[in-house]
Amino acid sequence: MSEIENISHIYKGLMARNRAFASFKEKGELDIILADITQYISVGECILDPMSGYGGGMRFWGRNGFKTTNIELNPPAYYWQVLNNPSNTAKIQTSIKQLLSRIKELPQIKQSVSVSDNFFTPVSIDLISKIYELTYTINEDKELSIAIILPFVSRFAHYQRSSTNITHFKEGGLCSYVNWIFDFVKYLKSLNTLLEEESKQYLESKHTNILSDIMEVCLDDKFQYFVTSPPYPNYRDYSKFFRIENWVLDNIIEKKTYNFQRMIGSNIVSGKSYGKIESAVVNAFLSELLEKAKKLSKKAQNDIRVYYHPYFCQYFYNIQESFKKVDSLLSEKAIGYIVVNDNITRDILIPVGASICDIFTSMGYHTKEINTSHISHYGNIGKTAKRINSHHVRHIIKVWK
Repeated sequence: MSEIENISHIYKGLMARNRAFASFKEKGELDIILADITQYISVGECILDPMSGYGGGMRFWGRNGFKTTNIELNPPAYYWQVLNNPSNTAKIQTSIKQLLSRIKELPQIKQSVSVSDNFFTPVSIDLISKIYELTYTINEDKELSIAIILPFVSRFAHYQRSSTNITHFKEGGLCSYVNWIFDFVKYLKSLNTLLEEESKQYLESKHTNILSDIMEVCLDDKFQYFVTSPPYPNYRDYSKFFRIENWVLDNIIEKKTYNFQRMIGSNIVSGKSYGKIESAVVNAFLSELLEKAKKLSKKAQNDIRVYYHPYFCQYFYNIQESFKKVDSLLSEKAIGYIVVNDNITRDILIPVGASICDIFTSMGYHTKEINTSHISHYGNIGKTAKRINSHHVRHIIKVWK
């Protein structure tokens, strides 16, 4: 598949089936879990992923013959799941075929470029509205219409990418409208090819996608199996990966604002509260961090007390409460697998794996680490970056009652 130009690099990666940020690895993670879980589960049964991201788990388990139920808070990640759910493929392909046949109904743009301090100009907003309206007219399905067009909307955005943080989008810049219809046609054809290839690999096509904060989910069924990978602490708000797409959803298509207050790992700490953290290992880590601050410069002390300490308190509290909620969705003899990463702050190991064990032990589960690996990388800006290696310890933790 040739690379699609003029859409965000995140969607380019997703369409190329490169591993996306904070997503499962099939080799070294999901294959290890598959080897263990098949002692208990039968092909055709359902696996819950309560923090499902881009749906990498749905793809893997579906290709191995299992149903999935996937819960995700971030709308663009959820709509990517909807787009890739094999039960939707035939209708999406029909919509693409009709869109291509009616492409001349979309407006021609007289101007070639525009410059703005905002993400979108009135011209861009009108274009996105017209594309959505035509797509919805064709398939009369709001969710599928959003899922089809959302990866393309950054084509009309005025934005700049940070040279030092590949997940950061700065609002404002230049947008070219030259050949936008050609680009849209190329995108639709590439999407059609991708879905055609992917759908053939699924042994099980029954998958449920739920857009919700895990704390607000109510389901009739109880699940015996779950596999998930919550965000690890890296001071990053995952909703900002899709800042452009969320702007479109909030201001053009759905015209409502999503609440990311409880998004695990969000780097927004001001004005957010947290409750009692029950994990002894986490409380020891938080105390060590404050002790470390006493030995540092005044600026570093202030940074830790004002930002890093509240950040970790919120992160671990949200992890704790989320898994308590997950427990309420499980049957009495549930089995689960959690993939988490420990990284380092101020030369102190952040005990995510140990905290998960504490949380599940307190809820009456047995816990066992079935795999551990050590990873060092250079962060967001590649191996040429002049910065100290970031060390991660990845844990695959099994929990059961």
